[in-house]
Amino acid sequence: MRCTLQLTRIGNMHVGLTMVLAMVLAIGLVLACGASEPEESWEWSATSDGHNELAMLSDGQDSGAMQEPTPEPAMAMDSYDAMATEEEAPASEDFADEVLDSGGDGAEPAAEPDSYARNRVLVHTARMSLVVDDVSDGVDRVAGIAEDLGGWMVSSDRTSRHTGHVAVRVPAASLKAALDRIEGVGLEVESQSVTSQDVTDEYVDVEASLVSLRATRDRLLTFLEQADEVEDALLVQQELSILEERIEGMQGRLNYLKQTSAFSLIDVTMRVSPVEIDVDPGPDVSIRVGETGRFRASFTAPAGIDDFTFVWDFGDGTTVGGKGSALRPDGSRLTATVTHVYRDDRDSPYIVRVDLTGVGEEGIGEGSASMEVEVKEVPAIEVFAGEDQTVEEGDEVQYSASFTRPAELWDFEYQWDFGDGSPTVSGSVGEGESRITESHEYSDFRPRPYEVKVSVNAMSEVGRVSSTGVFQVRVTEVEGFVVGGWDVGETARSAVRGLTGVAKFALAVLIWVGIFSPVIIVVGGGVVLLRRYGGRIRPWKQGPPSAAG
Repeated sequence: MRCTLQLTRIGNMHVGLTMVLAMVLAIGLVLACGASEPEESWEWSATSDGHNELAMLSDGQDSGAMQEPTPEPAMAMDSYDAMATEEEAPASEDFADEVLDSGGDGAEPAAEPDSYARNRVLVHTARMSLVVDDVSDGVDRVAGIAEDLGGWMVSSDRTSRHTGHVAVRVPAASLKAALDRIEGVGLEVESQSVTSQDVTDEYVDVEASLVSLRATRDRLLTFLEQADEVEDALLVQQELSILEERIEGMQGRLNYLKQTSAFSLIDVTMRVSPVEIDVDPGPDVSIRVGETGRFRASFTAPAGIDDFTFVWDFGDGTTVGGKGSALRPDGSRLTATVTHVYRDDRDSPYIVRVDLTGVGEEGIGEGSASMEVEVKEVPAIEVFAGEDQTVEEGDEVQYSASFTRPAELWDFEYQWDFGDGSPTVSGSVGEGESRITESHEYSDFRPRPYEVKVSVNAMSEVGRVSSTGVFQVRVTEVEGFVVGGWDVGETARSAVRGLTGVAKFALAVLIWVGIFSPVIIVVGGGVVLLRRYGGRIRPWKQGPPSAAG
């Protein structure tokens, strides 16, 4: 705590009274600051405008930098969050007494260890989580227990039908009895903890500072009664106001420490007892290392519960959560499918667990189930499909591929997919065979190559395993009949293409003629009539032609 005091006298103020007043304030504030502060001294200084200042100087502080003392704010009485500190003493079954009656000067008398432990100021905070039948009834019962033991309810929250919260204070001596009674409110105690915070040093420091500040206030009141000048009285009154603010702040803090040590806080959270949901994660499975496993669970939803979340624990330190479900025709529901890949089989078989939670208007539902997943390292099949090939259209070509046969596998099968839309060819591989051959004809040429896939699969302890080899086949056009360097086939194809083009053009002309034929007929008829009868037509004013004409 840094203490700074500035007194200013203007005009003809009595310097003697100011000196005495300043010295009294200085002594009181030094005592309030405590012995742990840096070494300080007091000095009178004169300002350029003739004012007299009394400044308390500390090591490294400029005498011109003066600060008014700032009162410490009083802590809220029921703010249990403020009691949390970085270092808390561990909870003890034998709770220490909250009584401490220290001397006004803050000095701690020599005492035996047992007496020292008894006179510590400890703030106890308990937290408990309960499962109850009814949240609102549980809140009322906890509040009633606190009142029976001489305490009170600090806060409560019962806005939700499924969860709630209540905080109460009880006498520190009755904390253990209160916890025992509150346990009976719930069907199950999910968690409980008690922590203790030692505030003895702070309590002693605050109380000693209060004694010093009050003594200084009493001296100032004496000076106020003896002040003859109005200016002297105003100066003393100003300093009294500052002291009163500091005294009120420290008194509020002291009251808070007294109350929190005398009345322990119990913070209780509640949730209703969940409805049991029957969950089926499916049968036990076996997969190989590196294979993607798929998991989903089925369950029957209780009435009034329709919002579901789930968490899968795969037993290897990995968890996956999700929400939602799909309704099945039989009325049951399925969770969304999740996938997982096991990277090794060191801890196989793995215990896989699914936890399901549902909420709705009728309450909360919970269910869980587990299954066993056996993970094995299975040898892989290696397929050698061969190099890319080039064939002519219409030629039937034989394709061959080889593969390995690990001793741990049996019942080998193969499948050919030639990539041209033709049906796949599959079959079984004879005992001891490691090569498969198949013939195929590509009837159509195309610019890009065909992709051929040959797959081999076999049975293992964890099901069938397979492997695939891929190569490409490029199909070229067949060269036609050539006479003297003249490709008859190609020429014929060109002629056909040319005739096809001519036919298409002629057909288009006929279509256009058909569309515009009425117009052509009308226009053509008009032209013919004009040519035939145009010379005989005369204007009406000329009259009919003469007989001589």
